[in-house]
Amino acid sequence: MRKKKMIIIFIILVIICIVAMTILFDLKNEKQLVLPEEITTDEEYTNIKYTDESLLDNTDDIVGFLNINKIDLRAKVKIGSDKETLKNYIGVIGTNIYDGNVCLAAHNRGYEHSYFARLNELEVNDLIVYETNFFKKEYKVTDIKVIKDNDLSVLESSKNNKLTLITCIKNKKTQRLCVVAEENL
Repeated sequence: MRKKKMIIIFIILVIICIVAMTILFDLKNEKQLVLPEEITTDEEYTNIKYTDESLLDNTDDIVGFLNINKIDLRAKVKIGSDKETLKNYIGVIGTNIYDGNVCLAAHNRGYEHSYFARLNELEVNDLIVYETNFFKKEYKVTDIKVIKDNDLSVLESSKNNKLTLITCIKNKKTQRLCVVAEENL
């Protein structure tokens, strides 16, 4: 009987060790940021095109269009970054919608409108156009990086006009892909 108890205790300890090691491995793995060039487009989105040609109107907090020819994207930009907004639009994070650091977010998979599904295909010097009722500005990609989901430094105000595009990364729930583009003057 005593031998049985020892075997059961040993098995329980082995299981606890395996679970603890798995958790620690996952935590360590999440702390290491994935490299931007390691991020791939989900197969179902490799050739997806979003080309919204509707007219720009001032209803529903629509502020403009984001156009990225390289990834066949033309979609409406709406104020807000809540779940409902991101379901159908590219959302503006924060209050800058025209000048300074305009921060935009969108889904990259799993939704009918996964506008940033191909964001990982962008490279430095690629062009992005942001147009509103007031202007049409061209931006050039200057930086592509992976950030932690709690890294708010990318949202900070800027005197220079730039776009900061943010989306999640598959299987990395605490990491985000961040593409920064500065106005092409």
